Amino acid sequence: MKYFVLTLSLLIMLFTFSCAHQSQTNGISIIATTTGLMKKSNAPFPIYLTNTPINRADLEKKHSPNIYIVHTGHILDSALSKEDNEKNMEKLISEGINLINLTLEDFVIAEALGINFEVYNQTFLNSSVIDLSTDDLATAKNIKSYEIREGLAFIGLSDSKLDKKLAENISKEKYIINDYVLSILKVKKNVLKNLDSSPVQSFVIIHTLGNAIDEVMNRLPPSFINSLAD
Repeated sequence: MKYFVLTLSLLIMLFTFSCAHQSQTNGISIIATTTGLMKKSNAPFPIYLTNTPINRADLEKKHSPNIYIVHTGHILDSALSKEDNEKNMEKLISEGINLINLTLEDFVIAEALGINFEVYNQTFLNSSVIDLSTDDLATAKNIKSYEIREGLAFIGLSDSKLDKKLAENISKEKYIINDYVLSILKVKKNVLKNLDSSPVQSFVIIHTLGNAIDEVMNRLPPSFINSLAD
């Protein structure tokens, strides 16, 4: 009888441990968000997303001194010269943007005009634009496939929008957009593989896809808890 009780107790302990581990694995949430102050977030700091120039001082005064500001992308303009684009980018960076998501169009314009993102003291994000010359994500020392901050991993997805003139430009053939779900899953795998002692509770998708992000979220496997931000 004692042996039976001991065995039953061990089985219960093993079952409890197994369930807790599964819950932890499946408990990673993913949030897709657009512009404005991010509402559905368990982040220990406010997150503000923008696609236009901002005044950091105003946002700090309104929300918090440690507000995290993300630009969603399309920071270069094909109608402008290299010099004007570089001036605009320098001004944007000087405003205190923490993270800038680069789009396909940004990479194509930079290639066409000879703009080098690496010369800027700024963290850029790219999780979906492939450089065909390397057959891998377009990255550099300051262009990351993800960015982690206090338990949140940021992922950057690009739309396929290209200016008409750019669409005829040969440089566009250097870049393509990877499947969004595959991009997210690959980044998730790399994040979890390279984690230090600090766990990641949520993945935040920065994107310029509009309502098309809903389909991407619906295609994700159940290992994510899908939650769309306002």
